[in-house]
Amino acid sequence: MKILAVDDDPDFRAILEPALARQGYTDVTLAESGEDALRIIRESAVEFDCFILDIQMPGMDGIELCRRIRGLDAYRDAVCVMNTSLSDRKYIDSAFAAGATDYLTKPIDEIEIRARLGMTERLVNERRISKIAISTSRPNVITTPSVGFNDSIPMKRIEGAIDAFAMENYLKTLGIFRAFSISAFAVKVVNARQIYDMDGGAVFSEVMLDVGTCLSDCMKSHGRMISYFGGGQFVCLIEGQRTWSRDGFAATLSEYILEFEAIYDDLGITMPTIEVGEPVAYRAAYTKSRARIFQDALNAVQPLDLGGRYML
Repeated sequence: MKILAVDDDPDFRAILEPALARQGYTDVTLAESGEDALRIIRESAVEFDCFILDIQMPGMDGIELCRRIRGLDAYRDAVCVMNTSLSDRKYIDSAFAAGATDYLTKPIDEIEIRARLGMTERLVNERRISKIAISTSRPNVITTPSVGFNDSIPMKRIEGAIDAFAMENYLKTLGIFRAFSISAFAVKVVNARQIYDMDGGAVFSEVMLDVGTCLSDCMKSHGRMISYFGGGQFVCLIEGQRTWSRDGFAATLSEYILEFEAIYDDLGITMPTIEVGEPVAYRAAYTKSRARIFQDALNAVQPLDLGGRYML
């Protein structure tokens, strides 16, 4: 795994490089600032797989650097691990909103490095295999890559969207007590399978992106954190539940999606139908497996005979 580590502290860089090497990560390039990192990225003949970014740096901080890296076409889905001693909630939220995948804390903990970067490396390998599969299928046709029905769909262009791996890491980074203020709710596209079967994977992908965009617009006042879980299913995180109404949210989301109706009719694309679930509050039982809250949120979406469906 090719890593670019960015930190303005030369003493920390001197400690980090051998610590990574002891865990088997020897293809490491060091940068002393955000500007230096962007120069190295431009000049590198081989793309980096993973970025380790210090948050607190003079000039361009790590959060802004993460945002700029995400803005590069080659790195829209790159792994960005924030590395900092800052544990304030606002820094954590800002980092993940900018596109962070995971969070490492200072001082260096080699056990944490092994665990976090081990998961990161598996993610990098999965994405590499996916890219190869896309690039070798129908090589003479230029089109939107088709996806499987249950595949993840990159949603980096949507404000507040992160992948499921990053969402789970966000909850881990918050810690148990701060996580208690978080609730998760799910949105399902009821006719997702119909859209996929009738219109194909490429169109299905664009429809899910449209639904994700509408979700992002609906969550402006709640703080955006949205992830696509495949199969027409989204999970969103909100701060508490007191100011959130499922019925009101679903009605607003339906209105936003209806704005696509004329375009979809012209193109012969099936309109999505949505269901919105009740929010599930974070509790102590999720500490050992934070991903359980996502499954519980998906299970909380009401079936047809119990209501909760919002037909468009």
